[in-house]
Amino acid sequence: MDKSEAAKRVALLREQIWEANKAYFAEDREIVPESVRDQLKAELIELETQYPDLITPDSPTQRVGAPLSGKLPKVDHKKKKYSLSDAFDAEELREFDERIKRFLKVDQVEYSCELKIDGLNITLWYQDGKLAKALTRGDGTTGEDVTHTIRTIHNLPLELGANIDLEVAGEVFIGRKDFEIINKRETDQEFKNPRNLAAGTVRQLDPAMAERRSLQIFLYEIGDGSQTVKNQQLLFKFFDQEKLPHNPSLEVCADIESVIKFCEKWSDRARHEDLDYEIDGVVIKVHDFELRERLGYTAKTAKYAIAYKFPAEQKYTKLLDVDFQVGRTGAITPVGILEPVDIDGSTVARATLHNQDEVGRKGVKIGDTVIVHKAGDIIPEVVEPIESMRDGTETEIVFPEKCPECGNPVENSEIVHRCENLDCPARHRENLYYFAQSLKIDGLGPSSIDGMLELNLIHTPADLWKLTPQDLALLPLFKEKKIFNLLDALEERRKITLADLLTGLGIRLVGAENSKIFAEYIRSKLGKVSLEKMIEHIPPLGGGAQGCIQDDPPLETPLEGEKDKAFNVEFLSDIDGIGLKVAENFYEFLHSEYGRNLLEDFVSVGVELTWPEKNTEDLKFTGMKFLITGSFEHFSRDELKKLLGDNGGKILSSVSKNVDILIAGTKAGSKLTKSQELGVQVWDEDRVCDELGVEKREARNENTEQGSLF
Repeated sequence: MDKSEAAKRVALLREQIWEANKAYFAEDREIVPESVRDQLKAELIELETQYPDLITPDSPTQRVGAPLSGKLPKVDHKKKKYSLSDAFDAEELREFDERIKRFLKVDQVEYSCELKIDGLNITLWYQDGKLAKALTRGDGTTGEDVTHTIRTIHNLPLELGANIDLEVAGEVFIGRKDFEIINKRETDQEFKNPRNLAAGTVRQLDPAMAERRSLQIFLYEIGDGSQTVKNQQLLFKFFDQEKLPHNPSLEVCADIESVIKFCEKWSDRARHEDLDYEIDGVVIKVHDFELRERLGYTAKTAKYAIAYKFPAEQKYTKLLDVDFQVGRTGAITPVGILEPVDIDGSTVARATLHNQDEVGRKGVKIGDTVIVHKAGDIIPEVVEPIESMRDGTETEIVFPEKCPECGNPVENSEIVHRCENLDCPARHRENLYYFAQSLKIDGLGPSSIDGMLELNLIHTPADLWKLTPQDLALLPLFKEKKIFNLLDALEERRKITLADLLTGLGIRLVGAENSKIFAEYIRSKLGKVSLEKMIEHIPPLGGGAQGCIQDDPPLETPLEGEKDKAFNVEFLSDIDGIGLKVAENFYEFLHSEYGRNLLEDFVSVGVELTWPEKNTEDLKFTGMKFLITGSFEHFSRDELKKLLGDNGGKILSSVSKNVDILIAGTKAGSKLTKSQELGVQVWDEDRVCDELGVEKREARNENTEQGSLF
């Protein structure tokens, strides 16, 4: 952008940052995530660097903190308080190291690393060994007197062992467990995060409120001349001597590469689960205090220190357009087209908007600046628009009345818009993707399927077994070895369990677990039938099919015993674990022309059902009910479900007293909390492997498992 455009953008960014800072620092609330504030600030710094004459003294890049709230007495700090500059990757840390070494004219520098507590900065003054004053950072020059609430902190001594004057600084926070207790106890409002609650509690006028909310503090800094110590490690030893609390995570690193390893280790958010407090990065400081003094400060930051921020889970970007994508069940999903943005280590250019209700609830428009994150750490999702950054050019998102793929009218009887045309090309394509993925057919990925569709080689999943070497030779990159590898993989899957086949068909609401239940039900009613015989037991189209739903008289030639009722909706919905909606979808698929023809096509190409023998009494998890939540390093959720199910376990979908064991991965969230409250036993994936005596496979790459949507 040219200078005039940059000036407008700078003005907008400053306004947004000041509003966000005011809310965060002075009002103890969050209008945008901290990662978005960091991103806004980084963009402002970039523009001010490009156009230095746009820098003004009141720019957020030139000042510390935010204006004071005015509720509490104001006290000047003994010495100006500085903030930290930020680093977001290893290269920025190396640049920081080069600046330090260049200034000090040395080849190597020793650093101290501490976990960055997500709390409120507080300075403490001790006089004659007694706590005399506690101040917020404020604007860096003047803070608020919050001594009355800081005195309630149980892990902070009000009197030191030595009769000395001392200035120290640290971070006040509320632990995760205490935060959960407070949210349950104070039901009149729901607090968004521990940091904001801690900041608001510190500024309470009533110290009894602070007492009830269990504030804690970790100290990490000492004022000039207060005590003679030579480095951060010795400072913490002095803190221990005076029983002053500090973070136990201090690590002294010989060089910047050791610092980077420490940061990368703690970037793994699974490690954060072992902590009872929130962290948002690592603070890196030159370890030696004398070198710190030589390095000094800029107008705003300490030159000897930097904050490494963990890869952001949320970023802002521009919503350029909306694409409407048709899924395998006909559901039409709005997908946001974004200005590419890096989120948590990968570039995101598309993000789901879910459905019309969600678009309306969030108020998202095309052209909005939007906050984006990865739902469950995998699927990019638009969280909300930043309405204050609108310029009037934004337009409403209009959902299509006709399917964007086949042109058929769109049904909108549910939360989602849906194309009901079973012959829709998009539904065919997505169903084929899903079938190949479910059956784990090696060498059959989306690009191969696209090529087959383009050459008119396949129309349904059954057509895969009609492919010849000559057909596959027409596809790009298909040489002799790849051709015969795929044909061998298809031949291996010609014999298939009914549960796997039903899963691969992609029937609405009928996933792997429901398919397994239906397969066992069919075996109990019909025995180990062939696919051809099973089709014979499905009432034909017309009056017979409708009769099963409406309880009309049975077929003219009823099947032996209860077999004529095996596919009656009432019977299907009575199966343990199957609801009416699932039963109806299963029934309607089997009795539709498409579904019946597809099953007959499988018979015609020689697909055979297999019925594996299992002695359920010998299965490890027979009768045990499992719930799975979170992300896993070595297995996908579907793989864990199969592993547990193959060994007799039953998979539930929600937390209840019926759950025997919760399998929890990283970021397990509310399901873990609720399960613990109910006393449910919790396992990780290692425990599952140990119980079954199976080996873990190599760690999965989450970024490759985003599905065909993105």
